[in-house]
Amino acid sequence: MNYSEALAYIFQDKDWTKKVALGGLCLFIAVFTGILFFAAFFAMGYYVSVLRGVMQGEEKPLPEWTNWSKYFVDGLMGAIILLVYFIIIGGLGAIIIVNLATADLRDYEQVLGIIFTALGILFALSIFGNLGLMRYAATNDFAAAFRYTEISQWLRNDFGNFATIVIFTTILNAILFVAGLGIFSPFTNFWGYMVQAHLFGQYARGVNATVPAVPAVG
Repeated sequence: MNYSEALAYIFQDKDWTKKVALGGLCLFIAVFTGILFFAAFFAMGYYVSVLRGVMQGEEKPLPEWTNWSKYFVDGLMGAIILLVYFIIIGGLGAIIIVNLATADLRDYEQVLGIIFTALGILFALSIFGNLGLMRYAATNDFAAAFRYTEISQWLRNDFGNFATIVIFTTILNAILFVAGLGIFSPFTNFWGYMVQAHLFGQYARGVNATVPAVPAVG
């Protein structure tokens, strides 16, 4: 994985400030108005577009903010994919946590068990949520995000690099959230999400799997 390229490629686009500002504005509206939460779908769709562009080896993976309808549809599909994985993994995790809380264990054993289970849930959500988005971006097929055989193949090919990307981007986005002082975090974190999209795009391009050609967006 080329981390330096992922961190720097945005700044090679002469209109990067406008593009990041628009994405950050979508997140800002969704976070601070609540009722206009659907604005986040545009940012999610843009993320999918960047991910798709890097997969296909485009020289300029930062697309224009032009095809808003496509971004909305991709973002809606991406949000549903994440929601489904949250329900499945979160539900299983909740069952484990309830069993730990009611088990005949010492207090510290219950606390440690619940903490590690919660961390495991978050890690699993990061893994399968991102894999689902990658499969959708590669195929434009919603169902592909849940095909276990294909997903497991992508994960097995280079799990070490995949886990490293998850950990790196989690830390990066946490730092960017703090750096944004809350009010500006939608803008700082949008840049972090673009870095994340580039890294996962590199991963998808490098795994031993066929990525079907998909028309570029933007």
